[in-house]
Amino acid sequence: MNTLEDLYYGNLFPQEKCARLDDEVKELLKLLNRNEEKLTVTLTESQKETFEKYKDCNREISEICERESFIKGFQLGARIIIEVISQE
Repeated sequence: MNTLEDLYYGNLFPQEKCARLDDEVKELLKLLNRNEEKLTVTLTESQKETFEKYKDCNREISEICERESFIKGFQLGARIIIEVISQE
């Protein structure tokens, strides 16, 4: 099976490899979680609901941006390949 077939049949998951969890990212995630916990304990139930909605919207925006970046990167890679092949 070739790469495009693997992608079509769901055997490849490029989105899983989008972010390397290097030490810098791991530290930022710890900091993010610690600060969220500190903030959450100070909120009322109504404020917690609002904060959850805020996080949901932020997550959705991130997913859209990641998807668009993936598509743009793939398109750029394809254009580079076409340019290289057509110069032979």
